[in-house]
Amino acid sequence: MKEFDLQEIIRLAWEAGQIAKKHFNYTGARRKPDNTVVTDADQEIELLVRERLAELTPGFGVLGEESGRSGNPDKAAPCWVVDPLDGTSSFVSGLPNWAFSLGLIEEDSASFGLVYLPLLDEMYYLVEDGRVFKNGEPVKPVRPAPLDGESVLYVPSDWHQRFTIRFPGKLRSLGSAAYHGLLVSRPLTAGVLQGRIYLWDAAAILALNWAWGMRVATLDGREVKPSSWSAQQAISDPILFAAPELFERLAGMIHLLEE
Repeated sequence: MKEFDLQEIIRLAWEAGQIAKKHFNYTGARRKPDNTVVTDADQEIELLVRERLAELTPGFGVLGEESGRSGNPDKAAPCWVVDPLDGTSSFVSGLPNWAFSLGLIEEDSASFGLVYLPLLDEMYYLVEDGRVFKNGEPVKPVRPAPLDGESVLYVPSDWHQRFTIRFPGKLRSLGSAAYHGLLVSRPLTAGVLQGRIYLWDAAAILALNWAWGMRVATLDGREVKPSSWSAQQAISDPILFAAPELFERLAGMIHLLEE
């Protein structure tokens, strides 16, 4: 992993969170050409992050949801991937389940990830020795118990339109792909199903889940990596995050409806 000052990155994430909190409950939403929602907070945060990362890591590229790629244009160069506000609909609705997400892509691998949930006061990030920390303390996922009625599978908000799911436990959707990606570390979580996500949704949680030993693959078992995404397009196949020992069983419970 290319060197950078982790404390400066943590400070930047905290500043991004303060901007988001300043706008929370006081910002309007607009529709982008792709019909997704954007706010002033998204744009202000991404501008700050681009400027600061250019100062902190001048040889890196930066890919953001709102403004595309800047910095080093060489595709072989390390590239930060930022989602200034993951879960914008939750943010606009006054719900706490939204996050700032920042990942680093190097040589077709997600080598660093940070996810900050300002209203929940939770910041997860990868340190140099490969451990995941939460608010300054190492955090390891609790390996899932056998699937039963208390098990939880986190799903996209439109799962009822896209999937048939035969899962013995509970299905939950909290409105943020990044937040869902963190919840694999919780005791009752069996897995996380992601659908139609972009690289900026996934870069940070890829790094964190790989560090936790999770398998991240399509339902038919193809392993996911940054090159699975094409330019600034959403990946076409649903992705499952789960412990290796549960992956195939969970994947067999999920069936994509014909579109």
